[in-house]
Amino acid sequence: MKKKNKKVRRKIKKQLIFNLISIIFLLGCSIYYIGRFIHYYKDSNKPVVYSNLLYERVIEENDTYDLKANFIELNDIYRFVGNVNNNYVKYKGFLWRIIRINPDHSITMISEDTITSLAYGASIDTLIIPYLNKTEDVGGVFETALEDSSALTKNKTCLDKFNDIGVAGCYETTYDYKISLLSLDDYLKAGANESYLVNETSFWTSNRYNSENVWYIASDGLVSNNLNNTKLGIRPVITLTDKTEVLGGEGISENPYLIDNVSLNKLTDAYVGNYVTFNDTLWRIVAKDKDKVKLVSTECIKNGEECLSLAYSNYSNKISTSDKTNLMYYLNKTYLNSIKDNALMVSGPFYTGTYSLSTNDYRTVLKNTTNLKVGMLSVADLFAYEVPNTFLLTTDIANESAIFSVNANKGLYESMTTQKLNVRPAIYLKGDIEIKSGNGTYLSPLMLGGSS
Repeated sequence: MKKKNKKVRRKIKKQLIFNLISIIFLLGCSIYYIGRFIHYYKDSNKPVVYSNLLYERVIEENDTYDLKANFIELNDIYRFVGNVNNNYVKYKGFLWRIIRINPDHSITMISEDTITSLAYGASIDTLIIPYLNKTEDVGGVFETALEDSSALTKNKTCLDKFNDIGVAGCYETTYDYKISLLSLDDYLKAGANESYLVNETSFWTSNRYNSENVWYIASDGLVSNNLNNTKLGIRPVITLTDKTEVLGGEGISENPYLIDNVSLNKLTDAYVGNYVTFNDTLWRIVAKDKDKVKLVSTECIKNGEECLSLAYSNYSNKISTSDKTNLMYYLNKTYLNSIKDNALMVSGPFYTGTYSLSTNDYRTVLKNTTNLKVGMLSVADLFAYEVPNTFLLTTDIANESAIFSVNANKGLYESMTTQKLNVRPAIYLKGDIEIKSGNGTYLSPLMLGGSS
């Protein structure tokens, strides 16, 4: 009997030990898996923290399985390919598209819009490079408009010449310029006419076809070539340094990546290219200095619902604010008096140098100015070709009866001064006018204190 009880006690003891071990095991497993669950739960609910460097942010947001077809990495170069809509950057008042991230992590971009029209010239550095970049000569219109180009690094510009796009490449290069043009090689690698680089305007590339012709992209995206004295659109290409930080945005057109940090308190805080509402009209900033800002209307002067059509002069292309038959008299008397907030306007310099179709050298236009409160854009100004059938304030060096204008196709045309055309005014406003609201985009223009 004692032996039986002893066996029972031994059996119970083993069972208790087994149960205790099982409980400890289960408790340990429970603690482990509950801990892991809490860890993963916290991780899954943490906000995603992206890099503050632009190149890293772009790679982080695009280097995924779903976007691989449109964001390609080859030889340490990341490229956007096809009709992408998430490579927009807002920089210095202009909207840009990222073309590629280079092996050194610099970011190459092209302006979304054409900024002007120019003849190509004998070489890319004859007319175009001096317009885009500051030089010792008169020029640098675009780099001046950027105000501060310290975020830019020297650009890789492709200068290859070929007469067959099947052999297009980028072997002959220069790094002499901060601002240049798109290469045909980049255009083709981005998807050509099936890519985001088509913007329904015709614009030059950096590559030549032969000694007389240059490759360009037509408005439908097809590649063609034209004589180097033809005027076509200019879309600047820039390269940001690898240190460029992103301050916000998603890379889409409505919310592009933002890399500028500026407080818009007064009008001189705004960038060239920003849109402004003044006198119930939409304007765009063309140039500025420390105390005044030059703007151009985005449309013609209206007479009711129709554009007002006037001749420049009955006599000559000279500027006169005292001759009642001269368009400058109308603009600086009748039109000026019709502006309800004209106390905010000041006089400023308008380019009045002459221009020759034989040389196509815009720099002669920049050599003379006339101070006016209301004028018009010149051949050399940014955004001069955006409104068709309008006068420019540029005269022919050899013909006092002619004045240059923008034709129906937004190209340069020589009109007679007696011909009636629409009028697109440009004005100067005081630089210390308060900015009440808006971010300067087309959809959210700057609203000014003292204006409607």
